[in-house]
Amino acid sequence: MNETKFFLHQIKHTGETYDKGIVVKDSFEAAKQGYHAYLGAYAYGQQAETDFVSVAISDTNGTILMMESWKKAVEP
Repeated sequence: MNETKFFLHQIKHTGETYDKGIVVKDSFEAAKQGYHAYLGAYAYGQQAETDFVSVAISDTNGTILMMESWKKAVEP
């Protein structure tokens, strides 16, 4: 296996449901674009019903290259 692939791990929690998946990308740049797009669409309160988002990029060696999680703040 000579070709390096990048894996975009995506998780979000909305209500009672977890939505998750892994997307295979051919380049690190493409994986980074997907990473930022997912955070921009679902994290930081972009969708009121989403309360948790986690996204990461790994490679074919199993190395985690980038990772970020967001959790909606609970108001007292």
